Amino acid sequence: MTRFILIIALSLSLFSCNDQKAKQEELVLKTKELQLKEKELELREKGLPTEALDTTQSSLNEQEIGAETQTPSTDTNNKEQSKNRKLRFLYYSKLGLRAYYNDGSVIDCPRCELTKENVLSLQNNTKEKGVQTYVIEKDGNLLVDGWKHEYPVVNKKENFEGWAMINYKWYVKY
Repeated sequence: MTRFILIIALSLSLFSCNDQKAKQEELVLKTKELQLKEKELELREKGLPTEALDTTQSSLNEQEIGAETQTPSTDTNNKEQSKNRKLRFLYYSKLGLRAYYNDGSVIDCPRCELTKENVLSLQNNTKEKGVQTYVIEKDGNLLVDGWKHEYPVVNKKENFEGWAMINYKWYVKY
């Protein structure tokens, strides 16, 4: 009976050691993966122009005061796509990117991450027809397809989704 208890105790300690080793190996792999991602981000940052980010949380209403004189609000419904179409608002999340152009069109990029290549692709996208349209209302919110309201604000507490660009101004590095 003592041998049986001793065998059980030894086997339990052996299994727990194997579990700890597996967890340690998993942690080592995760740290290596994070280090590689950090290096990749550093390389991307070196390749991009360095611009200081606005770290204050602000609403579009505050931004519209200064931006209203620079760019008039867009009031378009299904206008013909122009070659001078420019990215005005950009929303990012785990589901993808959502680009709002100055001609009032909206294009979705499902499963696209906020990377330099994807943003450049969206900025140079002048041929694709928008899936939705939007209008900027007086209070600064976006009225999408005449019924859905979206409120572009910068929230630095969330880094997995939010507004990367609001009214031509970048708030997030990609």
